[in-house]
Amino acid sequence: MKNRLLLEKIAIVDDNPKQYIDQNLLKLGSRPSIDNLEQAQHALLMGRAYLITGKHDLALSMLNQALQFLNENGDKMSLFQCYSNLGILYREERQYELALKSLNKSYNIAFELDDFSFIILSLVNIASVYSSLDNTGKSIELLEKGLQYKDKLKNSKILGDLYNNYAFVLMSENKFKEALKYLHDAYDVYRQIYGDKIQTNILIVLSNIGEAYALSGDFDNAEVYINKALKFAEENQIAFIESDCHKNLSLIYEEQGDYKAALYHHKRHVSINEGIAAEHVKEELDALKTKLEEESKRSEEEINMLRNVELKSKTDELEKTLKNLSNISEIGRNLTSSMDIAQIYEILKRSVYELMPVDIFGLALLDADEGLIIYKYFEEGGKPLPLMEISVENRVSLASYCIVHEEDVFIKDFESEYEKYLPNAYYVSIGNNRDKSTQCVVYCRLIIEGKCIGFITLQSYDAYAYTEVDFEVIKALASYVAIAISNAQKKNIIIEKAKELEYLSLNDPLTGLSNRRFFTQMSEQLSESAESLPLGLIIGDMNYLKEINDNYGHLLGDLYLSEVSNILKKRADGYPVFRLGGDEFAILVKNASEAKLTAMIDAIKDDCKKALIGPKPLSISLGFELKYFGSDMMDDVFAMAESKMYMEKNRIKRISGN
Repeated sequence: MKNRLLLEKIAIVDDNPKQYIDQNLLKLGSRPSIDNLEQAQHALLMGRAYLITGKHDLALSMLNQALQFLNENGDKMSLFQCYSNLGILYREERQYELALKSLNKSYNIAFELDDFSFIILSLVNIASVYSSLDNTGKSIELLEKGLQYKDKLKNSKILGDLYNNYAFVLMSENKFKEALKYLHDAYDVYRQIYGDKIQTNILIVLSNIGEAYALSGDFDNAEVYINKALKFAEENQIAFIESDCHKNLSLIYEEQGDYKAALYHHKRHVSINEGIAAEHVKEELDALKTKLEEESKRSEEEINMLRNVELKSKTDELEKTLKNLSNISEIGRNLTSSMDIAQIYEILKRSVYELMPVDIFGLALLDADEGLIIYKYFEEGGKPLPLMEISVENRVSLASYCIVHEEDVFIKDFESEYEKYLPNAYYVSIGNNRDKSTQCVVYCRLIIEGKCIGFITLQSYDAYAYTEVDFEVIKALASYVAIAISNAQKKNIIIEKAKELEYLSLNDPLTGLSNRRFFTQMSEQLSESAESLPLGLIIGDMNYLKEINDNYGHLLGDLYLSEVSNILKKRADGYPVFRLGGDEFAILVKNASEAKLTAMIDAIKDDCKKALIGPKPLSISLGFELKYFGSDMMDDVFAMAESKMYMEKNRIKRISGN
């Protein structure tokens, strides 16, 4: 009875986690005092709700507080749920060792509960970690072990989770047909459980079905399922599903050549991810603020009791820190409103110098593909230092230590602490000051979407120059810097993507010539300009290309297309040349004459005769027409030029005996 009641509450959380948080937020503070099982279970449920909505810091706080009580007082079902949710949280944060540790504990507890459904749920969760580690073999082994007992589950939610996760691993192996079968099975299970009610698991499986169809090339079905998932995700404010849907739609539309739609969904994907990251930073700042206010309050109470100088000094320091912290939100707004990395650095540098003493300051970005840490800005005493690149594998670098060990570095007294980070290594202090070396050192990573993109470092010649609170302030600033740099990089990517998409929308990627769409725009524009008249139009269609493609392959056919394109560009004398599609080409010539167009065509044919590129001659049939008056219809001009081209094409066929 007790276990069933907890599972019913978990189902309520899963149905609408945001609503559950809003309705229960006041029941527990940020640091709840948990004195009984009911309070521990409430913290567990709030932790799960925060986890589903992507608020990982709050989720971790709630789950750990529940776990502390449950470990001491026992309740196997609650303990199982607590370890399961912690494992999923650690997996999402890419802390895979902690994830496996938590989930293996949940697996052991599941055997004590003597319930196949919880054993299989543990197998599903552990398999998801191995899938994240790209160990698909181990993941499939665990999931297939779970599938052996699927008949014991009937139509429970866990059976749907098992099917969904197995399909996800199959997709990573490019087994899309098999994956779709299991995804549809999962969808059927969820529908039998939840009916027409839209629930997070249903949205996830809808999104996965759409992605599987997209990867298999069935874009029509992909759009149906992804748009359905997107609609309900937007209505229920489930941001991570919205983001995935927009990402997949962007890829689908780009593959289909609808670049405008692709760019829209790409921007929405980026925007939603930025919102998630910004919300994460806000949570960190709120938690830090609460922590500092609580510490300040405790210090004030101590002062009232003891009235000693040491505590008064501590309170002064806290008041100063709180004042600094109140400025961080404004600094963060300034940082994230900039899309220029140089400007971001200037804002950051100015802000840090105002907050605390700095002798050496720098910002570096990580090139993960090359394995390099690249300093973008670096200075000592306010003067620039030579920029440098450091290998991530450098074993005598605190910068590489920070990246490799995935942890921020805070050394208060270098002489006594550095061997903890660089044992048995000879460390050379950075900077040009030969009389002094830095003693208090901070390396703080820039994390966005769970990935490290670089770090900021500030260092002082004096030991203990920075306090723990200073370190927390720098970490808060680093979160804003990570968002700002990511935004700047994404803006550049979007600009480049937009340029690429705009180019592709008007140009042929194989030959580099303008395409039919641009031909339509240009012909209308030139035909309406009196200064362009007479406007000449040459239409060309290659000979023998189908025979070449059929007998020798499309690679050789593409070579013929590229060669004729080069000749057309060369002989067009600067006038625009277009590939209208397939083997059909066009040239628009302003202020043309019959003599001018005839000479151009003769030169093109002569160059084609001289080209030696394959078993068949390079040959193109050409025809032209002139538009003399603005009242002439461009469609009629095109039809006449094309008719003459086909006459030429038929003549060549008769001569060649085809």
